Amino acid sequence: MEIKDFFSIYQSSAWHKDTKAMINLYDQHAVIFDMWDQGCHSKPLEWTNIITDWLGSLGEEKVKVEFEMVKIHQSGNVGFASALIQFQAISSEGTILRSMKNRITLGFSKFENGWKVIHQHTSAPINSNGLTAILDI
Repeated sequence: MEIKDFFSIYQSSAWHKDTKAMINLYDQHAVIFDMWDQGCHSKPLEWTNIITDWLGSLGEEKVKVEFEMVKIHQSGNVGFASALIQFQAISSEGTILRSMKNRITLGFSKFENGWKVIHQHTSAPINSNGLTAILDI
């Protein structure tokens, strides 16, 4: 896998609820700073369980993921990417039920079988009232 492939594989994995394909994007020792619940995951099975629970909990809903402003930098065996990521929950009738947009930063390392995420950080800006501001970039 090349770094640019992460974005299309992630999109497809979310839409098709393909847990295995999404988990395969990450090194087993990846450090994930997430915006939900625990906030940081660094144990090998934690992120696997979160992805499995997330995609397994969707029922008839699907998740449409879109990336904007993707920037990729790589040198040797180390790579970095940043983007805006939008999640939309889509009903079985095709209606958008809810959505959110976050910032995402990814650190990659090149292994024998290609690039894997070794660090991921998602965030959203906070306004002065302490409430999450909507990304409208």
